[in-house]
Amino acid sequence: MLTPPKIVILGAGSAVFGQRAISAILRSERLRGADLHLVDIDEQPLELMTQLAEVMNREWGSGARISSTTRRREALPGADFVIVSVQVGPREEVWEKDWRIPLNHGIRQPYAENSGPGALAHTARNLPLIMAIADDMQELCPDALFMNYVNPLIRLTLAIRRYSEVPVVGMCHQLLWGYAMAAALLADRYGIEVPPDVKIDTNHEHRHFREPLMAAGLKHLDIKAAGINHFSWAYDIRDKETGEDLYPELRENWLKPERERFEPLSRDIFKIFGLMPTPSDSHLCEFLPHVHDPIKKPWEKYGLHTQSWTGNHKRRADRRAVAQAIVDGKESVETLRNLRSEGVPEVIEGIHANLNTYIHQLNLPNDGLIPNLPDDAIVEVPGMSSGLGVRGLQMPPLPEPIAELCRREIAYSSLVVDACYHGDRELALQALLLDPTVNDIDTARAVLDDLLTEFAEYMPQFHR
Repeated sequence: MLTPPKIVILGAGSAVFGQRAISAILRSERLRGADLHLVDIDEQPLELMTQLAEVMNREWGSGARISSTTRRREALPGADFVIVSVQVGPREEVWEKDWRIPLNHGIRQPYAENSGPGALAHTARNLPLIMAIADDMQELCPDALFMNYVNPLIRLTLAIRRYSEVPVVGMCHQLLWGYAMAAALLADRYGIEVPPDVKIDTNHEHRHFREPLMAAGLKHLDIKAAGINHFSWAYDIRDKETGEDLYPELRENWLKPERERFEPLSRDIFKIFGLMPTPSDSHLCEFLPHVHDPIKKPWEKYGLHTQSWTGNHKRRADRRAVAQAIVDGKESVETLRNLRSEGVPEVIEGIHANLNTYIHQLNLPNDGLIPNLPDDAIVEVPGMSSGLGVRGLQMPPLPEPIAELCRREIAYSSLVVDACYHGDRELALQALLLDPTVNDIDTARAVLDDLLTEFAEYMPQFHR
């Protein structure tokens, strides 16, 4: 009989991810009896999430052993899986500065999370912590799988791959936005109700649009997509039951004049390059050189905006209120049964029990998975979780123009990783000059200086 796995969640106090990850593990029949360790440096949220986990464990009969600590090295020895969802600095506060500091120098980033000058700062803040975790794992649980949920995902996953020896997979749910878009475009076929003002972006305020469409897409469709994280492309869209190829119907529907305002940037890119981009306009815009011209102002044409920081605060407050109500016995824990899993139990179950589980979105070293992208890149492909670990499926080459867009971001991100690991200002400047939003050397220098000064406490590697 299999010994239940030891699972460590770093960042378990998260009101959103923590609830999803913990509930997914504790409602899994195959992970009954798991040794679950919750870790967070913030004691109060950690205590609440631990109490919530204990309620789930009791009410669902999960049989898990649950412990919590603010010191990760206490939890890591002998771990089989380490789930990492952490953030250095107050998330909305630093994100807004990532966006506003370059704007002060005339650089208007469309999103400022995974690419753009702000994402260099985002990488530089998170990378020392991510590597410290990897170093601890190398010492205390060298065979454990590092499941990285931290953005910028390809950069931090690449850093672990390049500068440590622990096995790593980058995990993301962004393909769900592709499912939501496809469901909206194929709504008539399946009788799906789509409001005329539908918006499928990342904002908390629009979750009432996207959540039902995500669920409908997952119910009716099978999408195989690949590329790089937050910049992947649908190779294949089929009816889940019959296997019918739905790409022609989706293409016809999207290119009708009345669909001109539905994810308009994605629509234009689809029309030009021939493949459907999956992340919605919210993330697609980060990687394109066509959306930041100060004269044309394409962000107005496409309605591009960074994430709602106030919406994020409300989202966390709402989830904490739910957790507290459950712990206090004022709300049923059953409300958490249908939370999205974020892929946590699927990967763990597949490896632990050799289930050969299909996972539609994995971020892994390329090693030939996408033939016309660099072998040392972190690419996003569908794959399988089994006793062999997580393995990606080899995909056909991307159309060459799309591959070139991906290669540019891969090369840029590779330099950012090296600069942020070594604290190399000159390399950071070189990297910024590859950024699609940057077109002036003096501006790049000024932005870099301001970012490194503003976030000095979070970037010790640049201030040694």
